[in-house]
Amino acid sequence: AAAAAEDKAAAVGEAVDATRKESAAAVATAEAGLAAEKEAAAAAAQAADERRAAEVLAVAEEWTEKLQQAAIEAEKAVAKATADESARMQGLVDAANVERDENFQMYLKENKVRKVVHNKLIEMQGNIRVFARCRPMVAQEISSGQAVDVTTFPTDEDVVIQRDSATKARFEFDAAYRQTSRQSEVFEGVKPIITSFTDGYNVCIFAYGQTGSGKTYTMEGPPDDRGVNFRSLEELFSLCEQRSDKTEYTLTLSYLEIYNETVRDLLDDTPRGRGGPGGAEEKKLDVRQTADGNVVPGLTEVPVTNIEEVMSLMARGTDNRAVGSHDMNEHSSRSHSIMTINLVGRNIQDAGTVRSKLHLIDLAGSERVSKTDATGERLKEAQNINKSLSALGDVINALSGKKAAHVPYRNSKLTFLLQDSLAGNSKVMMFCNFSPASYNCAETMCSLNFAARCRAVELGQAKKGSEGAEVAKLKRMVAKLTEKLNGGGAEDKSSKSGRASLTSPQRGTDSPARGKR
Repeated sequence: AAAAAEDKAAAVGEAVDATRKESAAAVATAEAGLAAEKEAAAAAAQAADERRAAEVLAVAEEWTEKLQQAAIEAEKAVAKATADESARMQGLVDAANVERDENFQMYLKENKVRKVVHNKLIEMQGNIRVFARCRPMVAQEISSGQAVDVTTFPTDEDVVIQRDSATKARFEFDAAYRQTSRQSEVFEGVKPIITSFTDGYNVCIFAYGQTGSGKTYTMEGPPDDRGVNFRSLEELFSLCEQRSDKTEYTLTLSYLEIYNETVRDLLDDTPRGRGGPGGAEEKKLDVRQTADGNVVPGLTEVPVTNIEEVMSLMARGTDNRAVGSHDMNEHSSRSHSIMTINLVGRNIQDAGTVRSKLHLIDLAGSERVSKTDATGERLKEAQNINKSLSALGDVINALSGKKAAHVPYRNSKLTFLLQDSLAGNSKVMMFCNFSPASYNCAETMCSLNFAARCRAVELGQAKKGSEGAEVAKLKRMVAKLTEKLNGGGAEDKSSKSGRASLTSPQRGTDSPARGKR
């Protein structure tokens, strides 16, 4: 039984082992199948993923292409819309520009008509004609760090000054010349008044402005580009030549300066401050009021017949003129220079005469000592210059008043000498020279404000200094009768006196004394 049990147990063990082996084999087979299924499933999943990725990529590529196409279409539409809008706006701008140009041309046309009417009005009223001229920027202004150009010229008659970031000042004159203006261009505005001078009207042309603003350049100019003085006299001789078949002209020139309130003869070569050759003393001159106007007795007057003689006298006078240097101007005029031309024109046919006087004046410039740094003699000169210019301002202010009871002409030699010109029997033209730099903005405003006041002054219509043939004939008869009545030495003396009186320069119409005689 034990053996049988052992045999049975052994058989059972073998059966168990066999079962285990079979189970292990089945498990291995199942695991292998499961692994194969997993691999198949993974492969299927990977394939599905690849298909989905391909489908997504295809869809993305399709939409990307559609979006790109839409973007291109949008860009084309925007470009077209922009082009259409630009064309529309350009059309509006072009139309606005055309309208602006038409309006501007209409403005210029109306302004020209207004100017003609205004010129006739101011000629009737005797207003001072004012030309403003701006010089270019100079090194001293550039080095100051305040070299901003504060000037603009909207038209040929207007000047606008940018006083600060928020304030502008606008001035209107008879002409406004920019920094690029040429001497010949400036003189075109002067030509008509020179014609008036040869017609028998007294004329006064002067330049005003701060020191170094270009007054002497405008009036005298360099040798290769002459200024108003030379061109005026050149035009004068040309007019005299053109009229020589009808009128015989006699011209005399005098040239003086007012230096420290002293009148100096610039054609007198006596050295300043000491005796000349042979112990001659410098002439002491002063302004005197006479029946023929305010004159300077003893002043050298030289007959001139051509421009070469005038050039020689101008050079001689310029050499004798007081000049100096300071921080604002290396060649500063230290005096007021006045060149005077006396004209007598006799009509060849009827013996009628015209008499007129031309003043060409280069005023010394106003100065601020804080800028010029003047000391000693220069300071004294500056004080006298500013004093005389202040007196000129007082005269202009008095003339600007409609009911001025008193005009202070006698406050300086300058205004006393110019009394004839400013009192209403002359055609007066003023150049206001100024700087464009912000460094000199305050001085520029002062100069332009003074010029504006001058332009508002009504001097009254100038009168022609002429004598008709009948007047000339009667004067000759008076002279002959005087000779007959006096007789002998007294006759000679009286006749000479009478002729001197009759041929002396006149200011407008005859004086009461001359009329009585």
